[in-house]
Amino acid sequence: MLKSIFFTCLLSITVICASAAPNDSTYLKKGFTFGLLPAISFDADLGFQYGGLSNFYWYGDGSNYPDYEHSLYLEFSKYTAGSTLARLYYDSPKLLRGIRTTADITWFRDLALDFYGFNGRDAVYNSDWEDDGSIHYKSRVFYRHHRGMFRIMTNLKGKIVDSKDEWNWMAGVVYFNFDIGPVDVDRLNRKKDTEDQLPQIDGLYDKYLQWGIIAPEEATGGQHAYLKAGISYDTRDIIANPASGTWTELFISHMPSFLSTQKGSYSRISIFHRQYFSLTRQKNLIAAYRIGYQHKLHGTIPFYLLPHMTTSTLTSATSQGLGGAKTLRGINRNRIVGDGGVLTNVELRWKIWKSKLFRQDFYLGTNYFIDMGLITQEYKIDKSRVPEGEYSHYFNNVRDKAHFSYGLGIKGALNENFVVSADYGMATSEQDGTSGLYITLNYLF
Repeated sequence: MLKSIFFTCLLSITVICASAAPNDSTYLKKGFTFGLLPAISFDADLGFQYGGLSNFYWYGDGSNYPDYEHSLYLEFSKYTAGSTLARLYYDSPKLLRGIRTTADITWFRDLALDFYGFNGRDAVYNSDWEDDGSIHYKSRVFYRHHRGMFRIMTNLKGKIVDSKDEWNWMAGVVYFNFDIGPVDVDRLNRKKDTEDQLPQIDGLYDKYLQWGIIAPEEATGGQHAYLKAGISYDTRDIIANPASGTWTELFISHMPSFLSTQKGSYSRISIFHRQYFSLTRQKNLIAAYRIGYQHKLHGTIPFYLLPHMTTSTLTSATSQGLGGAKTLRGINRNRIVGDGGVLTNVELRWKIWKSKLFRQDFYLGTNYFIDMGLITQEYKIDKSRVPEGEYSHYFNNVRDKAHFSYGLGIKGALNENFVVSADYGMATSEQDGTSGLYITLNYLF
């Protein structure tokens, strides 16, 4: 993939709007602020991406700054070939008394979603098959399939005991409508010169369907809703980029059969632990880590829901892994997929420069990271129909081992909460890809 992204929007935070508050203190922000960021990139097959995103914040009287009372996030972007993302995300500790409320509505049509098979290292990844300059080239979208996703998510969080702010209960419901299929090569080939057109061949998704690895009833997607409940322990000093504290969440999620178009039901347990340490008195050098674990308790999970990760908040349009912008930076998106897995992210965050401009608080920072992921519970598949002559090209017959990536990033923040992030990660194994550049909002965790 070829991408050209404007770094100037990272350094300038693009459009800055003046606060509605008359108070000019660096330590107190009142009223209303927002930030804007354009979404501009290019992909050889998906075309030009255009659109933008905005985050609106209401700080009220400023007594809880840098934490806000209401946040509304809007995003819309589109590729000229047809991929579309539209999202609305709302977060507030004040909408309902004593309860933090989050809600998300997202439509995401991905004409070429990454798909590399299941169980990590057991699935062979051959980068030459995607390289149109290689003699072994098959297609630039060989490891892709079409996915349309509509999602509605709600989550509520409240104190278990009024006198203890750190302990909270959590509950919510998530609804999905998936439209799954092979890559629409004809659509991607429109307006392309003959030498740039994609060949009409079966991709990995088509082969898995032919071999019975993907069940026919799952092949085109479906509608699903699952319920989730859990507990949270949270002692972070601030939400956006904590300098100290611990944040741990445990979720049990259950999809009953009557809330799904697929037969059967399934349950999962998800545990995410995050901890933050300030290494200086000025709190400008912070060490942070996240450990996440997800495990299927019973049932059969549709293959397109395997990468989904249960969470109480969404810092991007999707919550999926392992691999990609929000889990393992530098490793191919959804490269490591199974019934259960573990991930670890370790970061050193440094606020290099802080200032006040246009009555707004700014800082520029950098971060250095190491990411790791591992399948701990394999997704059971039937390989008996794979032709003997092709088997070794697609499967290694090995259990998964740890996947590592590392890299660094740049951060630009407006009023602590609107954080523009650029991370560049590199995979340590060619089987996981080479590298990735991710420009988005917020810290990873």
